[in-house]
Amino acid sequence: MKYSVSLQFMWSELPFPERARRAAAHGLDRVDLWDWRDCDIDELARVCREEGLEIGGFFGHRAGSLIDPSLHELVLRELARSVEVAERVGARQLHMFSDEIGPESRIRKPPPSPWEAKWQACVEGLRRCLELVEGRPVQLVLEAINDVFVPGYFLRDASLATALCRTVDHPQLRLSFDCYHQQLSGGRLVDHLREALPHCVRVDVADVPGRGQPGTGEINFHTIRRVLEEEGYEGQVTFEVVPAGGDSERAMADIKEVFPF
Repeated sequence: MKYSVSLQFMWSELPFPERARRAAAHGLDRVDLWDWRDCDIDELARVCREEGLEIGGFFGHRAGSLIDPSLHELVLRELARSVEVAERVGARQLHMFSDEIGPESRIRKPPPSPWEAKWQACVEGLRRCLELVEGRPVQLVLEAINDVFVPGYFLRDASLATALCRTVDHPQLRLSFDCYHQQLSGGRLVDHLREALPHCVRVDVADVPGRGQPGTGEINFHTIRRVLEEEGYEGQVTFEVVPAGGDSERAMADIKEVFPF
Protein backbone atom coordinates (compact mmCIF):
# COMPACT_ATOMS: atom_id res chain seq x y z
CA MET A 1 0.00 0.00 0.00
CA LYS A 2 0.97 3.62 -0.53
CA TYR A 3 0.22 6.08 2.28
CA SER A 4 -0.84 9.66 1.70
CA VAL A 5 -2.12 12.58 3.73
CA SER A 6 -4.57 15.19 2.54
CA LEU A 7 -3.00 18.61 2.99
CA GLN A 8 -6.40 20.25 3.24
CA PHE A 9 -6.58 20.12 7.05
CA MET A 10 -3.20 18.95 8.38
CA TRP A 11 -0.65 21.57 9.49
CA SER A 12 -3.17 24.18 8.38
CA GLU A 13 -1.13 27.03 9.90
CA LEU A 14 1.55 26.45 7.25
CA PRO A 15 1.59 27.10 3.48
CA PHE A 16 1.02 23.99 1.37
CA PRO A 17 4.69 23.41 0.43
CA GLU A 18 5.66 23.39 4.11
CA ARG A 19 2.81 20.99 4.85
CA ALA A 20 4.34 18.67 2.26
CA ARG A 21 7.70 18.87 4.04
CA ARG A 22 6.00 17.78 7.26
CA ALA A 23 4.39 14.87 5.43
CA ALA A 24 7.78 13.79 4.07
CA ALA A 25 9.31 13.97 7.53
CA HIS A 26 6.67 11.51 8.72
CA GLY A 27 7.61 9.00 6.01
CA LEU A 28 4.50 9.31 3.85
CA ASP A 29 4.63 8.33 0.19
CA ARG A 30 2.25 10.91 -1.23
CA VAL A 31 0.24 14.03 -0.53
CA ASP A 32 -3.23 14.91 -1.79
CA LEU A 33 -5.22 18.12 -1.94
CA TRP A 34 -8.65 19.30 -2.94
CA ASP A 35 -8.70 22.02 -5.60
CA TRP A 36 -5.28 22.63 -7.18
CA ARG A 37 -6.28 26.27 -7.62
CA ASP A 38 -6.13 26.79 -3.85
CA CYS A 39 -2.32 26.74 -3.75
CA ASP A 40 0.77 27.39 -5.83
CA ILE A 41 0.65 23.94 -7.41
CA ASP A 42 3.98 24.26 -9.20
CA GLU A 43 5.81 25.26 -6.02
CA LEU A 44 4.13 22.39 -4.19
CA ALA A 45 5.28 20.01 -6.93
CA ARG A 46 8.83 21.34 -6.70
CA VAL A 47 8.95 20.71 -2.95
CA CYS A 48 7.45 17.25 -3.39
CA ARG A 49 10.14 16.32 -5.91
CA GLU A 50 12.78 17.66 -3.53
CA GLU A 51 11.35 15.62 -0.64
CA GLY A 52 10.75 12.43 -2.62
CA LEU A 53 6.95 12.68 -2.44
CA GLU A 54 4.35 12.07 -5.12
CA ILE A 55 1.21 14.14 -5.56
CA GLY A 56 -1.60 11.59 -5.45
CA GLY A 57 -4.33 13.74 -6.96
CA PHE A 58 -6.86 16.55 -6.69
CA PHE A 59 -10.23 17.66 -8.03
CA GLY A 60 -10.83 17.03 -11.72
CA HIS A 61 -13.57 19.63 -11.61
CA ARG A 62 -15.51 21.65 -9.09
CA ALA A 63 -17.83 23.53 -11.37
CA GLY A 64 -20.21 21.55 -13.54
CA SER A 65 -22.27 18.49 -12.76
CA LEU A 66 -22.39 14.97 -14.14
CA ILE A 67 -26.10 14.57 -13.35
CA ASP A 68 -27.05 17.63 -15.42
CA PRO A 69 -26.36 17.16 -19.17
CA SER A 70 -26.53 20.91 -19.71
CA LEU A 71 -23.38 21.26 -17.56
CA HIS A 72 -21.31 18.51 -19.17
CA GLU A 73 -19.42 20.97 -21.36
CA LEU A 74 -18.41 22.91 -18.25
CA VAL A 75 -17.20 19.68 -16.61
CA LEU A 76 -15.13 18.89 -19.70
CA ARG A 77 -13.55 22.35 -19.76
CA GLU A 78 -12.67 22.12 -16.07
CA LEU A 79 -11.33 18.59 -16.50
CA ALA A 80 -9.16 19.56 -19.47
CA ARG A 81 -7.42 22.20 -17.34
CA SER A 82 -6.94 19.74 -14.47
CA VAL A 83 -5.49 17.10 -16.80
CA GLU A 84 -2.92 19.59 -18.06
CA VAL A 85 -1.95 20.46 -14.48
CA ALA A 86 -1.87 16.80 -13.41
CA GLU A 87 0.47 15.87 -16.25
CA ARG A 88 2.72 18.83 -15.41
CA VAL A 89 3.07 17.96 -11.71
CA GLY A 90 2.88 14.16 -11.98
CA ALA A 91 -0.50 13.66 -10.29
CA ARG A 92 -2.40 10.52 -11.29
CA GLN A 93 -5.89 10.82 -9.78
CA LEU A 94 -8.54 13.35 -10.73
CA HIS A 95 -11.66 13.28 -8.58
CA MET A 96 -15.05 13.53 -10.27
CA PHE A 97 -18.33 14.62 -8.70
CA SER A 98 -21.93 13.81 -9.52
CA ASP A 99 -22.96 17.31 -8.41
CA GLU A 100 -21.39 20.72 -8.73
CA ILE A 101 -19.69 21.50 -5.42
CA GLY A 102 -19.47 25.17 -4.56
CA PRO A 103 -17.94 27.02 -1.60
CA GLU A 104 -18.35 25.28 1.77
CA SER A 105 -19.58 22.13 -0.06
CA ARG A 106 -22.84 23.73 -1.14
CA ILE A 107 -24.08 21.85 -4.18
CA ARG A 108 -25.78 23.51 -7.11
CA LYS A 109 -29.29 22.14 -7.39
CA PRO A 110 -29.88 20.58 -10.83
CA PRO A 111 -33.16 20.94 -12.70
CA PRO A 112 -35.81 18.48 -11.43
CA SER A 113 -35.49 15.14 -13.19
CA PRO A 114 -36.15 11.46 -12.40
CA TRP A 115 -33.47 9.43 -10.64
CA GLU A 116 -32.99 7.31 -13.77
CA ALA A 117 -32.30 10.40 -15.86
CA LYS A 118 -29.63 11.57 -13.43
CA TRP A 119 -28.01 8.13 -13.47
CA GLN A 120 -27.93 8.02 -17.27
CA ALA A 121 -26.52 11.56 -17.37
CA CYS A 122 -23.69 10.42 -15.05
CA VAL A 123 -22.94 7.47 -17.31
CA GLU A 124 -22.90 9.59 -20.46
CA GLY A 125 -20.93 12.40 -18.82
CA LEU A 126 -18.26 10.06 -17.53
CA ARG A 127 -17.91 8.40 -20.91
CA ARG A 128 -17.27 11.79 -22.50
CA CYS A 129 -14.72 12.61 -19.80
CA LEU A 130 -12.99 9.28 -20.37
CA GLU A 131 -12.67 10.06 -24.07
CA LEU A 132 -10.75 13.18 -23.03
CA VAL A 133 -8.26 11.25 -20.85
CA GLU A 134 -8.07 8.05 -22.92
CA GLY A 135 -4.48 6.79 -22.95
CA ARG A 136 -3.16 9.63 -20.80
CA PRO A 137 -1.45 8.87 -17.46
CA VAL A 138 -4.41 9.84 -15.26
CA GLN A 139 -7.39 8.08 -13.72
CA LEU A 140 -10.80 9.58 -13.05
CA VAL A 141 -11.84 8.74 -9.49
CA LEU A 142 -15.44 8.59 -8.26
CA GLU A 143 -16.30 9.15 -4.62
CA ALA A 144 -19.56 8.86 -2.72
CA ILE A 145 -20.15 11.92 -0.50
CA ASN A 146 -22.49 11.95 2.49
CA ASP A 147 -25.79 13.76 2.20
CA VAL A 148 -25.80 14.69 5.89
CA PHE A 149 -23.45 17.64 5.44
CA VAL A 150 -23.87 17.84 1.64
CA PRO A 151 -27.67 17.53 1.32
CA GLY A 152 -28.99 16.31 -2.01
CA TYR A 153 -25.72 14.87 -3.29
CA PHE A 154 -26.58 12.20 -5.85
CA LEU A 155 -23.79 9.65 -5.30
CA ARG A 156 -24.44 9.46 -1.56
CA ASP A 157 -23.50 5.82 -0.99
CA ALA A 158 -20.47 3.72 -1.92
CA SER A 159 -22.66 1.05 -3.50
CA LEU A 160 -23.94 3.62 -6.01
CA ALA A 161 -20.41 4.72 -6.90
CA THR A 162 -19.36 1.08 -7.28
CA ALA A 163 -22.34 0.33 -9.52
CA LEU A 164 -21.59 3.38 -11.66
CA CYS A 165 -17.98 2.29 -12.07
CA ARG A 166 -19.15 -1.17 -13.15
CA THR A 167 -21.68 0.28 -15.59
CA VAL A 168 -19.20 2.58 -17.33
CA ASP A 169 -16.59 -0.23 -17.25
CA HIS A 170 -13.40 1.59 -18.22
CA PRO A 171 -9.89 0.96 -16.84
CA GLN A 172 -9.34 4.70 -16.26
CA LEU A 173 -12.44 5.06 -14.10
CA ARG A 174 -11.77 3.99 -10.51
CA LEU A 175 -13.15 4.57 -7.00
CA SER A 176 -12.18 6.30 -3.80
CA PHE A 177 -13.80 4.64 -0.78
CA ASP A 178 -14.18 7.26 1.95
CA CYS A 179 -14.85 5.70 5.36
CA TYR A 180 -16.06 9.01 6.82
CA HIS A 181 -18.64 9.67 4.11
CA GLN A 182 -19.85 6.07 4.01
CA GLN A 183 -20.30 5.83 7.78
CA LEU A 184 -22.47 8.97 7.70
CA SER A 185 -24.54 7.98 4.67
CA GLY A 186 -24.95 4.24 4.81
CA GLY A 187 -22.69 2.48 7.30
CA ARG A 188 -21.91 -1.24 6.80
CA LEU A 189 -18.32 -0.23 6.10
CA VAL A 190 -16.86 -3.70 5.79
CA ASP A 191 -19.51 -4.98 3.35
CA HIS A 192 -19.30 -1.88 1.18
CA LEU A 193 -15.51 -1.82 1.30
CA ARG A 194 -15.17 -5.43 0.17
CA GLU A 195 -17.59 -4.75 -2.69
CA ALA A 196 -15.73 -1.61 -3.79
CA LEU A 197 -12.11 -2.77 -3.45
CA PRO A 198 -11.78 -4.42 -6.89
CA HIS A 199 -12.40 -0.95 -8.36
CA CYS A 200 -10.55 1.14 -5.73
CA VAL A 201 -7.36 3.12 -6.12
CA ARG A 202 -7.84 5.04 -2.88
CA VAL A 203 -9.30 4.43 0.58
CA ASP A 204 -9.83 7.53 2.72
CA VAL A 205 -9.46 7.40 6.50
CA ALA A 206 -11.23 9.77 8.91
CA ASP A 207 -13.37 9.05 11.94
CA VAL A 208 -17.00 9.88 12.73
CA PRO A 209 -18.07 12.26 14.15
CA GLY A 210 -15.83 15.19 13.36
CA ARG A 211 -13.55 13.76 10.64
CA GLY A 212 -10.82 13.27 13.25
CA GLN A 213 -7.95 10.80 13.20
CA PRO A 214 -8.49 7.09 14.03
CA GLY A 215 -9.44 6.56 17.64
CA THR A 216 -11.39 9.78 18.06
CA GLY A 217 -14.75 8.39 17.01
CA GLU A 218 -16.85 5.31 16.31
CA ILE A 219 -15.08 3.58 13.40
CA ASN A 220 -12.85 0.58 14.15
CA PHE A 221 -9.96 1.30 11.80
CA HIS A 222 -8.07 -1.78 12.98
CA THR A 223 -10.84 -3.77 11.28
CA ILE A 224 -10.60 -1.62 8.14
CA ARG A 225 -6.86 -2.26 7.98
CA ARG A 226 -7.40 -6.00 8.46
CA VAL A 227 -9.90 -6.08 5.57
CA LEU A 228 -7.44 -4.26 3.29
CA GLU A 229 -4.73 -6.77 4.14
CA GLU A 230 -7.04 -9.79 3.74
CA GLU A 231 -8.17 -8.56 0.33
CA GLY A 232 -4.60 -7.91 -0.84
CA TYR A 233 -5.28 -4.23 -1.45
CA GLU A 234 -2.24 -2.52 -2.98
CA GLY A 235 -3.66 0.94 -3.65
CA GLN A 236 -3.46 4.21 -1.75
CA VAL A 237 -4.65 4.91 1.79
CA THR A 238 -5.21 8.63 2.38
CA PHE A 239 -5.53 10.20 5.81
CA GLU A 240 -8.03 12.99 5.18
CA VAL A 241 -8.44 14.00 8.80
CA VAL A 242 -9.15 17.17 10.75
CA PRO A 243 -6.67 16.81 13.62
CA ALA A 244 -8.41 16.71 16.99
CA GLY A 245 -7.72 19.92 18.90
CA GLY A 246 -5.76 21.23 15.94
CA ASP A 247 -2.79 19.05 16.91
CA SER A 248 -1.46 17.61 13.64
CA GLU A 249 1.51 15.88 15.25
CA ARG A 250 -0.75 14.01 17.67
CA ALA A 251 -2.99 13.12 14.73
CA MET A 252 -0.03 11.54 12.92
CA ALA A 253 0.92 9.59 16.03
CA ASP A 254 -2.64 8.24 16.33
CA ILE A 255 -2.68 7.34 12.63
CA LYS A 256 0.55 5.36 12.98
CA GLU A 257 -0.94 3.40 15.88
CA VAL A 258 -3.37 1.86 13.39
CA PHE A 259 -1.45 2.12 10.12
CA PRO A 260 2.23 1.63 11.05
CA PHE A 261 3.80 2.68 7.77
